[in-house]
Amino acid sequence: MHGELKDYRQPMVTSMGILLGFLLNFLAGWGIRTGQAVEDFADGLILGTVVLAVAGMLVTLLRILRADLGSRDPALYYRDTLRLYVASVGFAFAGLVVGILL
Repeated sequence: MHGELKDYRQPMVTSMGILLGFLLNFLAGWGIRTGQAVEDFADGLILGTVVLAVAGMLVTLLRILRADLGSRDPALYYRDTLRLYVASVGFAFAGLVVGILL
């Protein structure tokens, strides 16, 4: 399927922006609450998953906003980007669950 990536772009950019905003807000609140120090394994796990999620979300945004795909099939490019998106959201929720439970 050769199509336009622009058809996929808007929903992913919007949802990624919202999730990234909430995640950064959580990180800021968590950092203030804990005194911005990693005190134990749980803190390190929360910080690691959240930083990994933020990095994945930023790479996802860079991929989806890329204007020129060259000769690549937009559907395959989008599928890989979507996998990165889902993995980033999964890491974000894992970090939030660990933060809530511990």
